[in-house]
Amino acid sequence: MSRPDGPSAVALRSGAVRSWGTRYGRRGLALLRRTPFPRPTARGWTVLGSGVALVGGGLVSSTSVAVSAGLLLLVLLVLGVVMALVVAAPLRATRTTARGMVQVGEVHRERITLRGTSLPIGPRSTLLVREQLDDAFASVSDAEVLALVGPNVPPAVLDVEALAVHRGRAVVGPVTIRVEDPFGLLRIDRPVVAAEEVVVVPASTPLGAIDTGALAGAVSADEGRVGQGGSADDSELRPYRQGDPIRRVHWAQSARRGELHVRQTSQAQPPEAVIALDVRRESYQSLGRDVLAELSDLGGDAAFEHAVVVAASVARALSARTSRVVLVSDAPDGRSRHAGDAGGLTDVLVGLADVRVRSDARDVAEVLPDVRGRDVHGMTAVVTGRITAEQAAELVSQTSGSSRGILATIVPPEPAVRGILDRGGWRTLVVPVTGARAPGSLR
Repeated sequence: MSRPDGPSAVALRSGAVRSWGTRYGRRGLALLRRTPFPRPTARGWTVLGSGVALVGGGLVSSTSVAVSAGLLLLVLLVLGVVMALVVAAPLRATRTTARGMVQVGEVHRERITLRGTSLPIGPRSTLLVREQLDDAFASVSDAEVLALVGPNVPPAVLDVEALAVHRGRAVVGPVTIRVEDPFGLLRIDRPVVAAEEVVVVPASTPLGAIDTGALAGAVSADEGRVGQGGSADDSELRPYRQGDPIRRVHWAQSARRGELHVRQTSQAQPPEAVIALDVRRESYQSLGRDVLAELSDLGGDAAFEHAVVVAASVARALSARTSRVVLVSDAPDGRSRHAGDAGGLTDVLVGLADVRVRSDARDVAEVLPDVRGRDVHGMTAVVTGRITAEQAAELVSQTSGSSRGILATIVPPEPAVRGILDRGGWRTLVVPVTGARAPGSLR
């Protein structure tokens, strides 16, 4: 009598069914674990209370009709729980957005796509899809929609548009759905898309005409320092290559090394720019505005926000002409905070989204030496609300190695301050805050 070589067809089918049941059972349990249990609505609490009262009263009075009616109400609640879970558990949603960074005054756009069950059978239900927005956004379109989900139903789409009104790190989401059973007895509020961070960077303001000669002068002055005859360091020299101008040959170093070497110039590497933002609160208080504006901004917060916009505008203008832009400000821990060490304008704008005005911050002149220690040279732009003659002299002395500098202020500085900056080769850029008495100018 021969024995079968392998398992029977019945065993194979039962194994397949068991495997299918295990796989989908685990998936169903995972869906149920992340789905909140339904909560009764006002009508649901009424039905629950009535059902319990009828069952209890019927048992006490031995009235089978009351017990049956109460049990029917309780069964209705159980059916509502099952139907709400069947609809809510399989729901999946995705958020699609063009970018994770938006500028103040721009519209943040995203699309929420909601899909129901993929099984060919199941209930259809209309549910509420809602996107939650941070206070930094003002909703332009409806952030909620009624969507139909179920088998053979196309995915529901919610397009959200929100205007960015405040800089900072804002949060959009989570996306939540609200499912109710057909009887209106139970409700499930389930998050289907986690919250995401959106960085709102400052907008720009017209700066007038920043003198392009100052930036061109920065390049030429940088070349002049490197191109002095015998003062170039080894790191500023490289071996001669075919086609190099003969005027760039460093003859003294070439004779010492036994082969021709030429000077490295900064013509191929434009100068770097440092944007130093003054975060001291005292620099933005009492800036000579009218009485109404002064009373509405005693802490200088509105003036500081304007200074942040000015810093962003200067950064955008300089990044088009320089190889690297670095933002520096005083951090709460007493150290200098740097943003943009990699040379990207985006990093600087993100740094400006995070910066905050403080009463215990250090002077900009105390922060700049830390930047110089990081081998940053070239253009220096200081953005502040007001500056004294002593502070101006300290700035000029701290940036004596720079080719030129720009002081961007909210109110026109004193004549003595202008004189110190002019003698140090600095340009003065005044971008007044709304309500300032004196118009700004560029000198």
